[in-house]
Amino acid sequence: DGLKTELDASHAKSIDLESSLVAEREASAAKYSELETEKASVEAKLQDQTESHNAEVESMRENLTNIETKLADAESQSVALKAEMERHIDGLKTELEASQAKSI
Repeated sequence: DGLKTELDASHAKSIDLESSLVAEREASAAKYSELETEKASVEAKLQDQTESHNAEVESMRENLTNIETKLADAESQSVALKAEMERHIDGLKTELEASQAKSI
């Protein structure tokens, strides 16, 4: 009778341990699932930030290229304007010299 009581107690303890293990396994699986979801969320945010950053960098590159193009155009216009002014000044000098030669 004492052995049967001990066996019943041992069996009940075994059932409790098994239930406890099942509960721990389920809690662990739920936590793992939660962490996987969190990981996926963080990865998605990182991807979005990376894409946003890359788009911003590309936009900056385009702006820099546009500025460099405008600067090159302005330099060309400056050189052309300087050459035109020099030709005009040379023409005025020639006219002045011709006018002075006539008046002498």
